[in-house]
Formats: sequence, structure tokens, C-alpha cells
Amino acid sequence: MTMNLLIVLALLTVLALAGYAFSLYLRLRRQKTERTHQQELLAETLIERRVHHRNSIRVIASAIVAKQVSLTEGAIRIRMLSTQLELSDSEKTDYQVFVQLAEATAHIPILDEWRKLNSLEKHRFDIERDELEKNYRDFVENAARKLVDDLGSTDSKPLYYSVGKD
Repeated sequence: MTMNLLIVLALLTVLALAGYAFSLYLRLRRQKTERTHQQELLAETLIERRVHHRNSIRVIASAIVAKQVSLTEGAIRIRMLSTQLELSDSEKTDYQVFVQLAEATAHIPILDEWRKLNSLEKHRFDIERDELEKNYRDFVENAARKLVDDLGSTDSKPLYYSVGKD
């Protein structure tokens, strides 16, 4: 009798442990599925973000070519967007001139800092910026044209809309 009771208790313990192990297996499988799903979502989000950044670069480069944005502003924006991309060494050379112009003008105040300047200081910085843009103009415009050609059109939407004059 005692032996039968021990055998029954042992079987119940084994069954309980097997049930617990099975529940852990199911939980682990569910976690793995969720993790895989989250990784897929993250990968899709990163791809969408890269496509968005490249399209934004294309639009800004097109605006530079069309002289709708200053070379300095375009270079600053393209440099910032390009840092968000994983570029190969050969691609980095396409963006180098934008980085150089952005760095050459980095000391010039922007936004609130610009508003705080008096008109003489603004004029001095404008002259300096104009001189830098003149030195970089051909290089930046050629690089912008190359980016527009290389990145191509991803859809039929216009790159920009004319406001005012055509």
C-alpha cells in the first residue's frame, strides 16, 4: 500500500512537472513569436524611415537645383538627414560637399540666436555666408543634381510646388 501510494505520488509529481514544463514551453514559444514580430515591425519601420529620409534628401537637392533654398540651408538639412542613413563609403562621397559647407557655416547663428543679433552682425554673417556659398556653389549644385538623378523618383508626386512665381 505504501509503495502504491509512493508510486501514485511520484506519477502525480512527474505529471505536474511535465505540465509546468509544457506551460513554460508554450510561454517561451509565444515570447519568441512576439519578439520575431517586433523585430519585423522594427525592420519595416527602419526601411520606411530610410526611404523617407532619402526622399527628403531628393526633395531638398531638387530645391537646391531649382534655387528655391539657399545652399547653406540645403547643405545643413541634407547633412542632418544623411547622418540618419547607413551610407557606404562611396555614397558618403556624394554627401561630402554638403557636410563641408554645413561645417564651414556651423558658427553662423540660426533661429533664435539669429534673431538676437543686431543688423550689423546679421549683415556681416550674410556677407560671410554669401562668400562661402559662392565658393561652394558649383560643387553643391553638381552634387545636388547627382543626388536627384541617383535617388530618382519614387512616385509621381512633384518634388515641390511652385508658390507665387513660375
